Amino acid sequence: MRYGRIIAVVISAICIFLLISSYLTYKSRIDNVKADTKTIHYTQDELGEKEGVVSPKNEKSVSLSRKTVEESIKNADEQVQNLLLNRLDAGEKVQLLIVGSDAMEEGAPGYATLLTNALTDTYGDFIETTVAPFDGTSKQFIDENMEEINWEKGFDLVLLEPFTLNNNGIVKIEEEQQHIKAINGKALEEVSDAVLVLQPSYPIYNANFYLVQIDALKNFSSTNGYPYINHWSAWPDTTDPALNSLLTEDKSPNSEGAKVWASSLITYFTGR
Repeated sequence: MRYGRIIAVVISAICIFLLISSYLTYKSRIDNVKADTKTIHYTQDELGEKEGVVSPKNEKSVSLSRKTVEESIKNADEQVQNLLLNRLDAGEKVQLLIVGSDAMEEGAPGYATLLTNALTDTYGDFIETTVAPFDGTSKQFIDENMEEINWEKGFDLVLLEPFTLNNNGIVKIEEEQQHIKAINGKALEEVSDAVLVLQPSYPIYNANFYLVQIDALKNFSSTNGYPYINHWSAWPDTTDPALNSLLTEDKSPNSEGAKVWASSLITYFTGR
């Protein structure tokens, strides 16, 4: 009996040991499975980083179809449409130069920044923008600043505000027109099918001779076949005191004025 009890105790101990050992082995396997399961739960960004894939959120390029571009340029002149589609078909980027008075920077942000952002949102890096503000007349720009621009970059599009307001009472209308032709010629030296797009300076309240200058610019544009963006249609009339609410005390565009100016340009270039 005594030996039987000892044997029973030993067998019981062995069973308990085996049960505990089995449990620990089972638990270890479960923990390993859980650990393995955790390794496959990544965010899309983390997965992209591990596999060398750039997450769409971080991409600077936008995959553009011809249909998308055609829809975006529906408000642009035919010359501009053809140029953008030709560059798209050739797999080339479009270089855009914005030239004009430093009013393009007024408004914080100014119309140049607002337009650039809209172009990036619409086209990604298909259109690369260079901004060249200048505080002076068109004659001073030709004499002092035009050669400072890196024309060798090859600008396909030049959006020009030809300093008309700065020219008021200083540079004759005919001289301004010759300066426009000089800028266009400079662009064509590098890019044979470059397109110059004209836009007027911003409107001011109770304008006098300035209106004659703007009319002359529109007529010059039409006669010489330059595309012309008439953003004045988005502003109050020059006889409307409401125009002053879009200008600073120094008669420069404020933030709301910059938005109004940019809205016409954005509609022209992006179809919005």
